[in-house]
Amino acid sequence: MKHGQTKINALHSQHKGSRMHTAKKTAGLIAGIISSLLFINVSVAADRQDTSASARYEHEKNLCLNGQSNQSKDTCLREAGAARQQAKSDSLTTASEDQLQRNRELRCNALPPADREYCLQRMRGEGTQSGSAQSGGISRELVVPVKPGQ
Repeated sequence: MKHGQTKINALHSQHKGSRMHTAKKTAGLIAGIISSLLFINVSVAADRQDTSASARYEHEKNLCLNGQSNQSKDTCLREAGAARQQAKSDSLTTASEDQLQRNRELRCNALPPADREYCLQRMRGEGTQSGSAQSGGISRELVVPVKPGQ
């Protein structure tokens, strides 16, 4: 009986070793698939970004060449090229609405204290607004009633 038990234990050890080998192969295969998928995903994202940067550059270049920017043609083309380079190197970012609002409000700091609060009100959207950055500027107007004698 002892001989039979040894033979079973030897077979069990071989089978256990075989399962571990299969598990390692499976884990390696899964890791390889995941790595491939990640690589493909990164490659596709890079291609999209490159296409997007190129498409944006072409659009901006056309605006420059057709005189539809508020800059000289040379300056416009130089800026469009610089933006494309930054987009390709992933360093071109779009500011959040919060950051844009902080920037608008910071402009008011240069004004005398008496005018600063009215400026802040205009930057927060009170009053009326006309124009655009592309047309040369944004005009913001806030009408404030003033008591006679002030």
